[in-house]
Amino acid sequence: MTQAASLLALQDLDVEIMRAKKRLDELPEKREILAVRQKIRDVTSLHGKADVLVKKLQADLKAHQDEIATLVEKIAGEQAKVMATTDHRAVQSITREMDGLRRRQDKMEMESLQLMERIDKAAEQTGKIDTALGQLAGKDAQLCERFKSVGGALQKEIADMERRRAQTVALIDAATVSRYEQIRETKGGVGVGRLEVDVCSACRMSLPAERVRELENGEDISVCPQCRRLIVVRSENDL
Repeated sequence: MTQAASLLALQDLDVEIMRAKKRLDELPEKREILAVRQKIRDVTSLHGKADVLVKKLQADLKAHQDEIATLVEKIAGEQAKVMATTDHRAVQSITREMDGLRRRQDKMEMESLQLMERIDKAAEQTGKIDTALGQLAGKDAQLCERFKSVGGALQKEIADMERRRAQTVALIDAATVSRYEQIRETKGGVGVGRLEVDVCSACRMSLPAERVRELENGEDISVCPQCRRLIVVRSENDL
């Protein structure tokens, strides 16, 4: 195979590879996987916030319970003072102190009950989040299996074309390949066309008769005067 024919074959392979990769990227299973994984990230974030809330509520509850225990001790101490004194005024003073401590105890116990209710609700919410994460993980696994099944054939096709591409590149001199790659990168993936009578197959522009003659009298591989891509003037199929 001549260099010109090899260059055209390379371009054909590159176009087919691009199309296959686009089909792979556009598989509905892939979009669904990405959507599910975004939901997993969102729900995981909610789980983290719920965990933080539960820990804070538990810390608040422990602080309340510690204070209640301290109040119970103080009340017991004040009760002992009442039992140990016969001074009426001292008893009244101690009783007022005990009443204040009991009111504080009642308030803390009420708040503790409220905290317990909030902890139960937060824990229930965390359980629901865990269930949702489990369901999403299962859906992700199912979609991945479907993607492997559907996309596997495409990936195999792409791998085969890339192997043939490497073999084709080896038939073309390095300078031409380098120039082709540079042009292809800036021209939407098409780096070479062929001269079809007076038209460049890459840009579909008609060339002046004088430029066509110049191309036909020149090398097999030249440059399109319109789009500046490489242009194959003659390949082995034309001989």
